Amino acid sequence: MDPHLLQTLLAKYRNGTATDEEKQFIDAWYDALDQQADNAPALSTAGQTAFVNRHWQQMAAQIAPAPARRLTSIYYRIAAAAAILLLLGIGWYGYRQQTGPAGNNAAISQTEPASLIDRTNQGNKPITLALSDGSRITLQPGGRVQYPARFAAGQRVVRLEGVGFFDVQKDPDRPFMVFANGMVTKVLGTSFTIIARTGKPTAEVVVRTGRVAVFRQTDDHASTSNLVLKPNEKATFYRTDNRIVKALADQPVVLRPEAIKTHFVYNDTPVAEVFRELQDVYGITIVFDREAFANCTLTANLANLSLNAQLNMICLPIGARHQTQGTQVYIGGPGCP
Repeated sequence: MDPHLLQTLLAKYRNGTATDEEKQFIDAWYDALDQQADNAPALSTAGQTAFVNRHWQQMAAQIAPAPARRLTSIYYRIAAAAAILLLLGIGWYGYRQQTGPAGNNAAISQTEPASLIDRTNQGNKPITLALSDGSRITLQPGGRVQYPARFAAGQRVVRLEGVGFFDVQKDPDRPFMVFANGMVTKVLGTSFTIIARTGKPTAEVVVRTGRVAVFRQTDDHASTSNLVLKPNEKATFYRTDNRIVKALADQPVVLRPEAIKTHFVYNDTPVAEVFRELQDVYGITIVFDREAFANCTLTANLANLSLNAQLNMICLPIGARHQTQGTQVYIGGPGCP
């Protein structure tokens, strides 16, 4: 309902020109305000307006013709209610987003701060946004992000549509949570990319540094079944069947440059040593038959190549093949005599 109409009714109630039905309506409104005002958290402007409209409609549905009852100290109660309405400062508001074909509601509710920033990258280049806690978001073109001007005391909540890279400041007392296309990513301090394009059936998070917990928005965020991702790992949430799959990142990055002892240049080097170096540099697990490949060597320059290209360069000369399953890389083949 239009708040201006409510103000008009309040004025009529105060000067004694309201009808019996209007008086009963306002009395019911006061009673509801009395019951909820003491414990109500602060709302965003949108949340406050939604609360007022929803509550007004509920009161209207419950009113039946009956003699109006006068309340004690009506003038002060009217003044208080009008002030509350004008400030839109009370009410209860929860964020419950439907996810998946079954229409499940979110199990996590977030009280919005009074000032919410809503940014959309309408350009053709990434933009970097600085958050109040020192964290940064690099938002790709077409992406949209919502976050409070100042985070609440207990947690830091951001909502994303599109593609964004997050560099999160560590704060053990305030977990950082990103809601994106039915998936929630929770961290204390790390860097990661989330891909959650509007209308797409999947959402994805790829971790660069630190560790993150990933779960469905319909899950309990404290559940022990939540997936935990390490650097160079990703999780994909499939909305159609409500599942999350953990895997190796599509393009793993070098995590420990200091572990590159050879600059990726090899000269008759045993492949077992090459695999060991790749494991240390990328923080991954490479599974292979050490006995079968004991006599295999590599002479090649693997610098400036992706991990997938490097594995191709290693496997091709010795007739081997590589396959990624989950977060591990498996090497197969006859080996070297």
